[in-house]
Amino acid sequence: MAELNELLESLGDWSHAGSDRSSTASQRAARGADALLLSIERTAMACEFEVLLNRGQYPHGVEKAGVALDAVARLESLLSVYLPTSDFSTINRFASQRPIPVSTNTLELIRAAQAIHDMTDGAFDITAGSLSEVWGFSRRHGRVPSPQEIDHALAASGSQHVVIDELNRVLYSKPGININPGGIGKGYALDIAARILVQAGTYDFMLHGGRSSIVAVGNRQSHDVEQGWIVALKHPWRFEEVLGTIRLHNAALGTSGSGKQFFHFEGKRYSHIIDPRTGRPADGMMSSTVICNSGTAADALATAMFVLGPEKSAEFCEAHPEIGAILVYQDSKSGSMQIAKHNVQPDHWQPRK
Repeated sequence: MAELNELLESLGDWSHAGSDRSSTASQRAARGADALLLSIERTAMACEFEVLLNRGQYPHGVEKAGVALDAVARLESLLSVYLPTSDFSTINRFASQRPIPVSTNTLELIRAAQAIHDMTDGAFDITAGSLSEVWGFSRRHGRVPSPQEIDHALAASGSQHVVIDELNRVLYSKPGININPGGIGKGYALDIAARILVQAGTYDFMLHGGRSSIVAVGNRQSHDVEQGWIVALKHPWRFEEVLGTIRLHNAALGTSGSGKQFFHFEGKRYSHIIDPRTGRPADGMMSSTVICNSGTAADALATAMFVLGPEKSAEFCEAHPEIGAILVYQDSKSGSMQIAKHNVQPDHWQPRK
């Protein structure tokens, strides 16, 4: 638990850096009509990143938001496996032959991924890309592979084979390994962007990447929200339906679900989220939402809990009270949808009436 707390503290240092000032700034805000929101957007990492600010609160807020989003674009140039010059692409090509020097951000992300891999007993694995490929999800064309194909893909994965040497270089202890930032990269980018905004004196904002990864700092100036920012949790498969709302204050949220990427075969629904321990799609969960003080951890732990399923995720939350979770799953007997809440304060979750 100490290791997890240390990880959250280092990655989510934005969550407390401006907490006192954000409260003061919001108390000074006009208490008349709700403040309008400013939206600053940028496409990166195959989704839309957006910064939301209270209009008129920070004179240079738009400029600072642009700087934060520039940092997201820079991170994409380091982490994307689709860019041949990125750190991740260079590692995947050469790390089985020799140690590869990489940026500080790349090292920080790999270390975080390895820590969460260990904490979740391998339910999150940054090397699981070969498994997604063999199931066809990397090409958006799902298929059921043969047992031999699954075994081959499993043999080409495993975070234990990613080594950081004493000179902070990355190498693979086994050929065929590949790393991919999917499931953690967006959350890490939000942590970096939020850090930039807070260090620039912007203490009230909400930042998201593709709406499934969110960091919320300070307060939305609104009569409807006493503190923090309100986000909707939608039905995993029926996107027009809202299950409830979550209030975030100096907190991050990550959601994993199979509503958009899946396929059916012989009457069974196969999710794009692969259990890296078995090589097969995770089964039993509809969506998993994690709330904590790091976008990196929220993103990766949401994926891990989708893999772990309702019971093991509940055990994880019991052992880590600093991690909140809202799990949506189907009852194994009745097939009815269930919502389980762990370590989430009552006034932070409002179910749909």
